[in-house]
Amino acid sequence: MRTPTRRALPSRLTRDVSRRLSAHAATGGLVVVLLVLTVFSVVTAVANADAAREVEQSAAVAEWSDQAEEGLDRQEELADELVLDPDQEVRSAYDAATAATRNALVQMGTAAGEHEGRFARSLVLHERYGAAVEDLLAAVWLDPAGAEEYEDTLVDPHHEALETLVKEEARQHLAAADTALESMARSQRLLLVATPLLFGVGLVLVGLFAVVLTRSRRATLAQAEENRRQALHDGLTGLPNRTLLAERATAALATTDGDPGPLALMLIDLDRFKEINDTLGHAYGDAVLRAVATRLQDTVRATDTVARLGGDEFAILLPAVAGAEAALELAARAQAAMEGSIEVDGVFLDVDASIGIALADGHGSDVDGLLQNADIAMYVAKERGLGVCVYDDALNDHSPERLGLLGDLRRAIDAGELVLHFQPKVAMPGSAVSGVEALVRWQHPQRGMIPPASFIPLAERTPLIRPLTRYVLSAALEQCARWRAAGRTLTVAVNISARNLLDERFVDDVTELLVRWQVPAGCLELELTESAIMADPDRAQEILTRLADVGITLSIDDFGAGYTSLAHLKGLPVHQLKIDRTFVAEMAADHRDADIVRSIVELGHNLGLTTVAEGIEDQVTWDRLSDLGCDVAQGYFMCRPLPADQLERWFDSVSAPAPA
Repeated sequence: MRTPTRRALPSRLTRDVSRRLSAHAATGGLVVVLLVLTVFSVVTAVANADAAREVEQSAAVAEWSDQAEEGLDRQEELADELVLDPDQEVRSAYDAATAATRNALVQMGTAAGEHEGRFARSLVLHERYGAAVEDLLAAVWLDPAGAEEYEDTLVDPHHEALETLVKEEARQHLAAADTALESMARSQRLLLVATPLLFGVGLVLVGLFAVVLTRSRRATLAQAEENRRQALHDGLTGLPNRTLLAERATAALATTDGDPGPLALMLIDLDRFKEINDTLGHAYGDAVLRAVATRLQDTVRATDTVARLGGDEFAILLPAVAGAEAALELAARAQAAMEGSIEVDGVFLDVDASIGIALADGHGSDVDGLLQNADIAMYVAKERGLGVCVYDDALNDHSPERLGLLGDLRRAIDAGELVLHFQPKVAMPGSAVSGVEALVRWQHPQRGMIPPASFIPLAERTPLIRPLTRYVLSAALEQCARWRAAGRTLTVAVNISARNLLDERFVDDVTELLVRWQVPAGCLELELTESAIMADPDRAQEILTRLADVGITLSIDDFGAGYTSLAHLKGLPVHQLKIDRTFVAEMAADHRDADIVRSIVELGHNLGLTTVAEGIEDQVTWDRLSDLGCDVAQGYFMCRPLPADQLERWFDSVSAPAPA
């Protein structure tokens, strides 16, 4: 009996010990599993948090990088405008763009967590670029012919270096974000594989950890996707932004194997949108933008992309259109969609739009070219009230041919190639010559005689209009002085543009030239159109008042074809109304034109103004104007514009110059 007893005790003890060891082992194993799981979970959570921070940081860097690139492009664009038009408004815009670019670079460095290295270098490059631009602006006036070379060799390298550095910074951070996400994905896969091995009893707990970690991973990936979506979409309207539009346009162009194919880009700018913001506030403006976005999306085809580029500017990418006519039809549909009033908090608002269209077949083979050409067409549509305009090379004032003509014009002013012709003005109902109008012509050494319509509109868009106007004024007053010395007392009229009325130095230039040529102010007439006055009525009022105070005669040219209101007219210090030639030319055949001319003559006399009719080409028109009481006549019927020496012979050929 003892032997079995001795054998039984060890067996139970062994079993108890075995159970205890198993329990301890199980407990220890569970503890180890829990510790391993805890450590693994902590490590994974930290890695996920780091990955999330990396993604958020990369998104912030990418956003500020985009703003830095946009600011740099805007700075370059305004620098180009300053080269052509160094006025204060453009200068202020350039300074603002410079400050915005620098701020974006600073914010980009802050988001990246860098305060030295590439960040510091980007600020240095930006300062060098700004200094190079300032040197370029100074060089333009000293050596216009060499400005382009200076820009290519000393300005563009700084711009390209800075742009490359900004893009590289964004690329590296995006790569770091991708690496972090990939690392997190590997951790998740390891967790899913290790869970069955580490857990038996603790399977539920491990599963819970797996669920938590999986949710965390999904949340991180979802946040990353949301960050990417926000980086490619407009926050207000939800439409694709400029970056996504460029990506889709580039992809559409690339699918044609080098041939741009039937692709078009429409640029849409809302008219009078600024009035809504200024009058009702940005909340109303934002509501209008969202409504416009919805209407445009409802208008386009499924394959088209509607994007918001910023402000009140939208774009529509048409990856496949059957030529300009089809694009115009789609643009008409877009305009029709915006015709209805938009209700915001009980207020009904109306918006119109100007649309520019650029086609890939000839209007640009890359995204930047299409955007630029569509932008040019859009501004032409806005300026001319066309609504929709398809880009054409003739619309581009910056084409090589027109830029070459501007360069020649600058040289022509210095070389004295511009000549003046004079057309007499005859007092009615008699035949005495009361004055002449100076008309500029360009005797180009290679192109021959160039009419003013071919070069004056170009000059009016650049600072060149100031030296051109000064040249014409000086030549006209010099000839007036010669006539006065020869006993011919005549007034001389010179046309001025809207840009002259915005020039603070214009009045001083005129008075200086009057003194130089010793011509009384009363012998000078300045003619300006209604549109020039209405461009900035308050500024025009100030300049015209100063000119009138000097004693200069002021005349509104082409009256009746513009938009001068009677309220503005009665307050302007003008002396003459020059009736638009389109009414005068047809008044003998069209009674409505005759009625318009009669009304203008009566209006002028009631306001105490002299009335001048230009474009008289026959005796019937002369007689009708004389019967209406018009004061002064001008036209081919009396004499066509002639050089000064030929005009003097015309004076001498008639004892009392009168209609032929």
